[in-house]
Amino acid sequence: MRSFLLFLSLIIQMPLIFAQCDADHIVILNNFEFVPSELVIVPGESVAFINIEGIHNLNGINNSITGDYFNNPVDYFLDDTTGTPEGVCMGIIEFDTPGIYNFDSSYGFDAQSGMSLTINSDAFVLEDLFAEVDALDSVSIWQSQYAFQAYTSSYLNGDGPYTIFVPNDDAVADILNVLSLGQFGIFDLPNFGEILEYHIAEGLYFEDDLYDGLMLTSAQGQELTITENESGFLVDNAQIVNSNYTAYNGVIHVIDQCLAPSSSPEASVMQIIADSPDHEILEEAILALGLDDEFSSLVILDNDGVGIDYGPGPWTIFAPTDEAFELFAEEMGWTVYDLIESQFLSNIINQHIVNGCVDDFNFPYEIDEYCYEGINEPLLSTDLEFNIATNLDGESLQFIVNENSISVVGQQNTVEIIVTDLVAYNGVVHVIDAVITPKLEEIQAGSCDLWTLELTSSIEEGWSGDALGVVINNTLLETITVSEGSQELIYQFGVDNNDIIDLIYFADGGSSYNAYKLIDGEGQVIVQWTGNFNNSPTGYSGIYACEAYDPDICEKITIELINELGYGWPYSSLDVYRNGSYDQSIEMPIGYSQITQINSYENDSFDFIVNTQLMFPEELGGYKIRSESGTTLVDEDNVNEAPESIYNIVVCESDVNVNLDEIDSNSPNLVKMIDVLGRTQIEHLEGNLLFYIYDDGKVIKTYK
Repeated sequence: MRSFLLFLSLIIQMPLIFAQCDADHIVILNNFEFVPSELVIVPGESVAFINIEGIHNLNGINNSITGDYFNNPVDYFLDDTTGTPEGVCMGIIEFDTPGIYNFDSSYGFDAQSGMSLTINSDAFVLEDLFAEVDALDSVSIWQSQYAFQAYTSSYLNGDGPYTIFVPNDDAVADILNVLSLGQFGIFDLPNFGEILEYHIAEGLYFEDDLYDGLMLTSAQGQELTITENESGFLVDNAQIVNSNYTAYNGVIHVIDQCLAPSSSPEASVMQIIADSPDHEILEEAILALGLDDEFSSLVILDNDGVGIDYGPGPWTIFAPTDEAFELFAEEMGWTVYDLIESQFLSNIINQHIVNGCVDDFNFPYEIDEYCYEGINEPLLSTDLEFNIATNLDGESLQFIVNENSISVVGQQNTVEIIVTDLVAYNGVVHVIDAVITPKLEEIQAGSCDLWTLELTSSIEEGWSGDALGVVINNTLLETITVSEGSQELIYQFGVDNNDIIDLIYFADGGSSYNAYKLIDGEGQVIVQWTGNFNNSPTGYSGIYACEAYDPDICEKITIELINELGYGWPYSSLDVYRNGSYDQSIEMPIGYSQITQINSYENDSFDFIVNTQLMFPEELGGYKIRSESGTTLVDEDNVNEAPESIYNIVVCESDVNVNLDEIDSNSPNLVKMIDVLGRTQIEHLEGNLLFYIYDDGKVIKTYK
C-alpha cells in the first residue's frame, strides 16, 4: 500500500519534480528507502535524486555500516537534504563511466535501517566485444583477446572512444614462430604492454573514416600509418581483414599481422642471423654446435633492459660474414666443409659470443644451466668504449672506438665492426669483416697415443639431435655430434696409460641412423655401435687406455644398464660390491643403454645393489651382466618389473685346488681346473711339468 501511495504521489507531482530535476531517470528518497533500490542505466545517462520525506544524503564513498570503501568507478556524494511532499531535488548525476555503483544514506540510522541503492551503468564495452568477435566462425582472435584483457583493461573498459587493431590467431602464431616462443611465452617479452598499446588508437575510426596516408596516434605514443591497396586498408604493414566491430566505447578492426613500435625488437639473434644472406656459414656452424635453441630463447628483461631471468642470454654476437669465413678457411688450408666438421669449430664460434658466463660441464655428465654473474646485458655499440668483454671461450675482447669505426681486439687479431646494433629481443648482433682467430693448439698425444672417434650417419640430417659425450677420468672432455647436412665427424683426443674413458650417448631422436666407433692409437677398434630399429643407442664406460697387464685378471665382465624409453637411471645407480666391500657405482643419468666393463679376479664374489629407485616408470628400467664370452650371468631386465639386487655372483671360481709343490715333476700327470662356466682353466700336459691357464682359449699364464 505504501509503494502504491508513493507511486501515486510521484504521478501527481511529476511536472513540478521534472521542472526541478530534468534527468533520464529518477530515484526517490523517503524514510529509510531508495525507490527504486536497484537501477540499470546506459553509460552517459543521468539520474535525478529527489527527497520527499525525512533528512537523507547520497553517500557513494564509504559503507556507513562497515566503513569499507565502496570502490565505485567514480566517487559521488550529495549532501543532507530535508524532503517535502512536493519533492526536493538533491542533485543530478550523469554516469559516464560504466560499472556498478553502490550507495547508502549516511545520515543518522538510515544505513542501519537498510537504506541502500545499486546503480548499474551497464555498457557493451570493448572487453565484451572481444568475446563476441571471437565467437564468429570466420574470425578467431582468442589469443589476442587474452592478451588485451590482461594488459589493456583500462582501455577496454574506459570511456574512450578507442580504435583497436587486433591481430588474428594466425598472425599471433606467425610471430610466436618467428620469435621461437611458446603460446604464453610472448607475455614475457620486454615492454609487452607497450607493444599492445601500439595497436590502440585514440578516437573512433570506422573503415569509412580511413584513407591512404592517414596518421593515427597510438596509445603507446608513436604514429600508426594507414595505407590503401586493392584489398582495402593496411595499418603499418598489416592488412585489415575484418572491420567495424562496434562497442559503446570504441571499434575493433581485425588485422593479419602483429604490430610493433619502432623501439621493439621483432626477432631473436638467431632469426637475425638466419634471415641474413651474408651469414649462411655462421648459421650452419651454430646449427652444428646445437646453439640455435639458446640463441632463439627468450630472456626476460627488466625496465632498464637488463637480463634478470636465468637465461640463456641476452647475447652479444659478433657475426663474421660468409666472405670472412671463406677467407679464414683458406688460410687454415681447409674447405668450408672442413671448417664446419672441425673439432675446433666450438672454439672458433665461441670467440664471437659474449654472455654472462660459460656453461660448466661436470660429472656425472649432466649439462648445467647457463649461469650468470652480476648484471648481464647485451653490448650495444654505445657500450663498447672502455669496456672489456669475456667470450664463451673465456678469453677477453677489447674494443677500439674511433669517430668512424669500432674494432674488436681478440687474442690473435683485430677485426672491424661493419654493421652495428642489430637489436633482438634476446640480445644484439654486430656484423664483422673477419673471423676473430682463436689460438688453436695442436692436439697432444698422450702416453697412450691419439685415439679417434668416428661418428657417421646414413641420412643428411646428421645425428638429428643425438650426441656423444667423451668423458676421461670422470671429466667431460667434449660433446660431439654429426651436424645437419653432414654424414661424418672425426674427433681425436690424447689419452694416457690407464685413463678411464666413458662414452655417454645423449639420445634425442636420431638413433636409428647413427653409428660410431672408437679406435686406439694402433688402429684397433675398441668399441663399435651401429644403430638400427632393433638396437637402442648405447654408451660404453670403463674403457681403460693401454691398460697395464695384470696376470691375475681372469675375466672382463660387462654390466649393461637399460631403459626402454631413454630415461636412463636418474637418481639411481647400480652399486657393485666385491667380496663384501664397495667397489664402484655404475650410473646412467640419461639414455637407453650404458655398458660398463669391470675386471674380475679368481674367486671374486660380486653383489649388485640397485641403489634407490628408478624414476617412474620403474618397470621400464633394468640391467644385465654378461661374461667376456657373452654368457648372461644376471638378467634383471624384465617386462613390467622393477630390477632387483643380486648377490654372490662368482665369475671365476676354481673347482679343484692344486698344490703345484706336491706334484711329482718326474712322472706324467694330467691336472685340469674348470671354472664356473665349464671352461678349462689349468691343464697339465704330458712330458715336462707345464701348466697353462686359459681365458677363452688364449694362454694368459704358464707354470713350469
